[in-house]
Amino acid sequence: MGRYERKTEVKEDCGIEKTLQLISGKWKPAILSELMRSSTIRLKDVQKGLPEASKRSLTTQLGEMVTDDLLRKEVYEVYPKKTVYSLTEKGKALKEVFEEMNDYAKNFL
Repeated sequence: MGRYERKTEVKEDCGIEKTLQLISGKWKPAILSELMRSSTIRLKDVQKGLPEASKRSLTTQLGEMVTDDLLRKEVYEVYPKKTVYSLTEKGKALKEVFEEMNDYAKNFL
């Protein structure tokens, strides 16, 4: 399952489109929201919060956000292996965007 590819190019001068493309994904907003509430998260924690999401889908979206520099992935070589995700500075900068979206939803939806 790969990343959705748009058929038309994102307008380079449209920050809204570029931001939406970065955070778009079935589970990305929920994952990012959870990370904004806690400093780190493990895949099993995400799975508990989103039981309807498949492990494969969550792993794919976490990987995309690591590639896009929204998340940092730390792997601890212990048994069993422990992988922890946290927000990068770029990811933390989305907090205000999410707060504004939350305010919009409270006021208009």
